[in-house]
Amino acid sequence: MKGAWQIGLLATLLLLVEGTLVPLVGFPELAWPIPSVIFWIMLPFQWGDRLGLLLAIGFGLSLDMLFPPIGLHTFCGLWVWGLRKAWLRMLNPNLPSEWEASFTPTVFQPGEFFIYAFPLTLWHHLWYFGLGRWTLSSAILLFSTLSATYTFLWEWIIFELFLRKRHA
Repeated sequence: MKGAWQIGLLATLLLLVEGTLVPLVGFPELAWPIPSVIFWIMLPFQWGDRLGLLLAIGFGLSLDMLFPPIGLHTFCGLWVWGLRKAWLRMLNPNLPSEWEASFTPTVFQPGEFFIYAFPLTLWHHLWYFGLGRWTLSSAILLFSTLSATYTFLWEWIIFELFLRKRHA
């Protein structure tokens, strides 16, 4: 049950950060951070697909209602949630078949977290900003990349301060 409380606390923290800090630290026309992407990345792998899907959709709907455009947070977040297992499997092809029962991204070292989380964050932002403006141009690609980089810095801070398990 400890994991459920941690995920609930993370969701609440990210909604607060999204509503208060993000508008203050965004760079209009350059980069806009959306650190809430880390929620979909950190959902426990051992939870069943239905539960994970319900939580992924519920969190996305909360973001959609609080921070429009409506639908984009859920849609883009589900891409991240759906691809994370395949991406982790691609990064670590030797994972045993029962890895989902015991694995959590909180055991990653900083470099491992970067390799795992940054491409998923970039994928989210390419969808989010491309669909949000209904165009795909070099300006959108640049804006998405800079925003993903900026978002990842915030994700990394949250990961290091609150999520990562330290080992002696």
